[in-house]
Amino acid sequence: MYQFNMSIDSGKAHWFENAEKIFGRKVKACGGITASKESDGRLNVSVACENENKQKIIAVIRECIAEIFLTTVKLDYLTTALNMPLLKYDAYKMLLHTLVAFDRDTEREMIRDALDIGDNLALDGFFNFRLADLRKRWDDIAELAVSNSVYLRSDDTLNELLKFLMSAISPKVRKLEIVKRNGYYSVKGNSDGEFEYRICSPEQLMVYLINIAPLELTLRGSFENDEIFDRITGIFDVSADSQIST
Repeated sequence: MYQFNMSIDSGKAHWFENAEKIFGRKVKACGGITASKESDGRLNVSVACENENKQKIIAVIRECIAEIFLTTVKLDYLTTALNMPLLKYDAYKMLLHTLVAFDRDTEREMIRDALDIGDNLALDGFFNFRLADLRKRWDDIAELAVSNSVYLRSDDTLNELLKFLMSAISPKVRKLEIVKRNGYYSVKGNSDGEFEYRICSPEQLMVYLINIAPLELTLRGSFENDEIFDRITGIFDVSADSQIST
């Protein structure tokens, strides 16, 4: 039987907790089981499977660890590093989430190259000692954004920067349609099957679009005099057949 344990300081337990449900489902689908327990100030997560499923489980573990650092950890890190009081809150949030998604394929490879799956792994120790180059990269990104924050107060300049950053984000969906209805946005697309989500606020919609990074958008519905329409069309490629009507 193969067994693996990873741990994290309880103060940073949300690093793993944000990915726990998906991780558990993927491990189960590969014939493994998971268990978690807090002890002596640390959250411990154990994985076990029969030897014939070991390589599948290791692949899931590697994927999960990469996602933890590319999402929750990077967001925490850049939230602390991006000191931009002159930027409007909604602009700051869009920039922050775009920087989190920026060039994630390159950073995924950096994490994979540094990651050696044995029997035990301390996630915080791995971050502090094996991912120094990644942290330096995040520091440089934050420093560049902060040093140019005065220029980013202009919506046009901010949109140009966001569009440039988006060009280095691998799309998770090729085409996406957004229909604005009474009080919410209906988002439709196709990725391993058709899907449809209901998103309630412009802020949530922008964060979703930044993470998904669609190659092409179609907008339908009552977008007139809507600030988010200008933001979306300034950052993303909106298809020529978009119908904007009441």
